[in-house]
Amino acid sequence: MKIIKRITSVITATAISVCCMNFTQYDYEKNSSIVSSAAELDFKTSINEDGTIAVYGYTGTDEKVIIPPTIDGKNVTAIGKCCFEDNLTIKEAVLPDTIRIIDYKAFANCKNLETINFPDNLETIGDYAFTTCHSLKSIDLKNVKKLDECSFQLCISLEEIYVPGSVATVPDHAFHGCHSVKTLTFGEGVKKIESTAALNSFSIEKITIPKSVTEIGEYALGYYYYHPNYVPFTPTFYVYNNTAGLEYAKNNGFDYVIIDGAETTGFLLGDVNSDGTVNSSDASAVLAEYSAIQTGGASTLSAEQKKAADVNADSKIDSTDASKILEYYAAVSTGKTPSWD
Repeated sequence: MKIIKRITSVITATAISVCCMNFTQYDYEKNSSIVSSAAELDFKTSINEDGTIAVYGYTGTDEKVIIPPTIDGKNVTAIGKCCFEDNLTIKEAVLPDTIRIIDYKAFANCKNLETINFPDNLETIGDYAFTTCHSLKSIDLKNVKKLDECSFQLCISLEEIYVPGSVATVPDHAFHGCHSVKTLTFGEGVKKIESTAALNSFSIEKITIPKSVTEIGEYALGYYYYHPNYVPFTPTFYVYNNTAGLEYAKNNGFDYVIIDGAETTGFLLGDVNSDGTVNSSDASAVLAEYSAIQTGGASTLSAEQKKAADVNADSKIDSTDASKILEYYAAVSTGKTPSWD
């Protein structure tokens, strides 16, 4: 297995400077409809072509902003372009289940925004929608179908990102400069990860790429930019045999773990004792390691064996991993298709 030299240089990502251009499909100002109830709620609203409401401005001063599901009897389905841009007061946003679109720069530069919910019906997050939301601590993308470029650029407080399989394409700079992210996971169903998708997110330790991914762009993962070059850092890729993820890890010299089987330059996930198979002996080895950790004793495993032991990819070696290894072994023994899911 190839393990690249650890890069210790730490750089600060440079934000992409953009003006509030009209990337939206709808002209909110032109179709402005600031009705009485909207004004009372401190919102500027517009009527969409389908008769629903878009909120495209906020004039209030609350730290917690609650978007209502309806205004004047019409469903609120969109957070319009630049709606909360540069608002340094808002700390929490509560969106109704009716929201389908968060448009261009809707929450851009809301540096104190800490929490926001993403409704089940949300489909699209526009370009730069959350760029420079420095305090945003977590995101649950649920059923989102489309992320646009730079949607979560410079969200420097995020520590974990899961991209659901409903997102077919992860665009350029979607997670650019997310400095604190430790784990980046792409769900089964993601097909394409475009160039520089997670550029400058240099704290990532673990990247999981499913079988469904067929294309990964240049410098998409595992790189930061230090003028004039793209420089690799040292994440571990969790990938499947004969996939674009494995090819990307190999071609770029990254450390990787094969999830679904042995491979000549990798190792078999679950094969803790490195004998080429996954069985009860590996589960016993995990439990021995767990016991040593709990009692403050010395580790019983090498660095590679630890990676093989962490079958649920949660950065811990414990009884859960042992149980999953036994389940995997039972499936193999009974002729079933094994899985770590």
